[in-house]
Amino acid sequence: MEYNCTCPKCGELIDGGSKAILWHLQNRHGVIKGRIFTESIVCMQEGCQRTFSGRTEQFKRHLMSHACTREPHGHVPPRPHGNFDNAADVDAGNDFAENIDVDIDPTEGDAEMWDYFGEDEIKERAVMLVAGLLANSSIVHTTVNEVVEKSASLVKDTCMYIKYKVQKFGAETGLEENDEFQSLLLDIDMVSHPFDNMESQYKQKKFFKNSAAFIQPEQTTIGIAYYPCNNRLTGNVQQVMKTITCQYIPIKKLITLLLEKTDLMKLAVSYVPSTDGMMHDFQDGFFCRQSRFLSSTRTIKLILYVDDFEVTNPLSPKSGTHKLTGVYFKIASVPPQYRSTLANIYLLMLFNSSDAKLYGYPVILSQLLKDLKVLESDGIAIHTDTLDGVVKVGIAQVVGDNLGIHSLFGFSEGFTANFPCRTCRMPRADIKHALLERKEVMRTPENYQLDLNRNSLQETGIKSPCILNELTHFHTLDNRAPDIMHDMLEGVCPLEVKLVLHELIRKQAFTLETLNARITSFNYGLPDASNKPCPFTSNQLRFPDGAAGQHAAQMWCLVRHIGVMLADLIQEDDEHWELIVALKQCMDIIFSSKISKGHTLFLAQLIRDHHMLFLQLFPDRDLKPKHHFMSHYPSAMQLLGPLIIYWVMRFEGKHNFSKRLAHIVCNFRNIAKTLAYRNQMQLCYNVLSNQTMTQKSVETGPGLSVMLASLEGAEIISQTCSIPLYDDIYVAQWCKVYGTEYRENMMVAVSKNDNGDAQFGNVRTVLAVGTTVFLVCHLWHTYGFKRHFHAYAVQPKEPKEITVVQVENLIDSNPLHATKSYDDDDDLYYISTRCML
Repeated sequence: MEYNCTCPKCGELIDGGSKAILWHLQNRHGVIKGRIFTESIVCMQEGCQRTFSGRTEQFKRHLMSHACTREPHGHVPPRPHGNFDNAADVDAGNDFAENIDVDIDPTEGDAEMWDYFGEDEIKERAVMLVAGLLANSSIVHTTVNEVVEKSASLVKDTCMYIKYKVQKFGAETGLEENDEFQSLLLDIDMVSHPFDNMESQYKQKKFFKNSAAFIQPEQTTIGIAYYPCNNRLTGNVQQVMKTITCQYIPIKKLITLLLEKTDLMKLAVSYVPSTDGMMHDFQDGFFCRQSRFLSSTRTIKLILYVDDFEVTNPLSPKSGTHKLTGVYFKIASVPPQYRSTLANIYLLMLFNSSDAKLYGYPVILSQLLKDLKVLESDGIAIHTDTLDGVVKVGIAQVVGDNLGIHSLFGFSEGFTANFPCRTCRMPRADIKHALLERKEVMRTPENYQLDLNRNSLQETGIKSPCILNELTHFHTLDNRAPDIMHDMLEGVCPLEVKLVLHELIRKQAFTLETLNARITSFNYGLPDASNKPCPFTSNQLRFPDGAAGQHAAQMWCLVRHIGVMLADLIQEDDEHWELIVALKQCMDIIFSSKISKGHTLFLAQLIRDHHMLFLQLFPDRDLKPKHHFMSHYPSAMQLLGPLIIYWVMRFEGKHNFSKRLAHIVCNFRNIAKTLAYRNQMQLCYNVLSNQTMTQKSVETGPGLSVMLASLEGAEIISQTCSIPLYDDIYVAQWCKVYGTEYRENMMVAVSKNDNGDAQFGNVRTVLAVGTTVFLVCHLWHTYGFKRHFHAYAVQPKEPKEITVVQVENLIDSNPLHATKSYDDDDDLYYISTRCML
């Protein structure tokens, strides 16, 4: 099939179909490596704005869909205009193209492209194939070897068959003595061994060890132990000496790789503190601004994460035997939207959790500490287009659950201890009733050193010094980042929700059956479709101190929607319901992505009122340590900025790769070594294919180019997007901006009205104009914020009022959902927000 394609990069018209355009993108623009896009590509055929990244096959099929709509000689038939009533109609042509198989003659079109094809190109594709297989957590190494072996055999046999046929043809025609003919035979031999030096596991490891994109994990010795071992010859059990090791990825090499092989340095240099008076990130907080080291653009700031995770079935008798501790980090020197993807979270260490308890963190982290000292003082020399010189590296904060952080920092690991808090020296007896943070008992470098010298865990809450305190620009007392996921969503929220629900059922506001029926049938909408909470059991409500019964995301979903779900059954002056309302008021600020100092002062009063109400409603209960940790949130915000940038939700998602791989491998002789190597292969593949940092910042889904004048609200769209009425514009089924998806019928917060209330719009059309995404919305009328529901009461405007908003200009980037309450007499819709608007 002959058809022409427009190059997405330079606009040149390319003959020869999809293969020709892929060769053009690879060899003229360098945006394809081993059939992987190294950057996002916009289609640009007939105005199509759909984006593609990752593997090239989907782009190739998409180009064929454009070819199928054309008549011979490149004529494009008229396209349908107007709004799409059904999302499936938008991509009808694309869905057809996904299933067709068009054979393209590689000799058609520009034959020059084949001049670029050679041994290097084939070798590069083979490397990407092997790296991609090793980066997959569902494939064991033996399977990789088998795939490589059979692929190598197939390629070799195919080339030998072609060579035989060519030689036979040469013999029959008398061309075998021709120099060009012999050169052709050499070319066939040259491309017949693409997997040389990668046929076995040993050769693969040796090959990638010499690759510039791979950082080999180092196995460091932390101790010697004796383990019982069965002697197969005698049948007796004897003690065998074993070297205890941990896996360490050299941080100097890793940081150098990230700075030089990704866009990280360009983002870090251009990222400056906010100027709108709000705190958006770590660098907007007082702690960073007053530190000359951390506030420098030539300092790469790290957020470290330490956590234990189980790689076997946690309910099996072997649970705990193979529990590992992972140390990860992400770069705090770039905007938060780039830090949420798992590809931008990097493994630093893996070791057995029991070894940390036996040998201690000072022994395990000794090499990491040594490297961090060098990075702080001397830095590393990097060579990039953005900066050619020395940059220094320092720790901004260390995050993790409370147990892990207390263990690493040397504080009490039991939260029933006399001094369970790492931020202050308040005794356990006072914590049970304390409503506010007390400045006079805060830990300071002076009293911290005095407590260390006393060497009394019972009297000070400090077990041992932290090895990280040996760094020049880090101290445990400056590490104020809390973990709001564990504190709130797996601590305070489950406890209080179950206590309140139990009391409301006791007061006959509703029954357990009604509660579970509403949890099951509630309309959560597209944004929360994957986070639906689970029903409660009677035992969970009777014993609220037990397991939460929900994942953190499910609990967050339940707390946000519980007002609309149940408020019609509850009296507005119900005191127990007021506790849920007070908790949600606190969470609105705690989970906000931008805050001011005024918000932190207001939060302190909200937390005080919430704690006081909790003690009044449940006089037989005391405040939990996690309640007390909440009292430190306002001051932590002033120092560090929004707390949501430190939560460990995304870090815990990084564990899934190792958990799944361990389940697939099922060989625990040295599971940490296996997992560390495969994690580094995943990073190697991401670097080779450029799947890090800025990749996929904007993704555009399937759709159609239509005449702008045919769309609803065309004049407003034309003015906002600066596009003439009779030009084409791309209407997408969906678009993703920094991983957040927007599609039809979602609600978004577009602005604020004169009363200061958020004004919402219902998305009717998603428009892609280059890398900019616009949402065409029907504005809804906001009746105000209903405190009893803890939600905005809204209703569609009549007549319809259309607005067009750029995604970056939304007052909250989170898509929302409007739903009705269960009250049949209530015609209003309610929107529960994720944070303060």
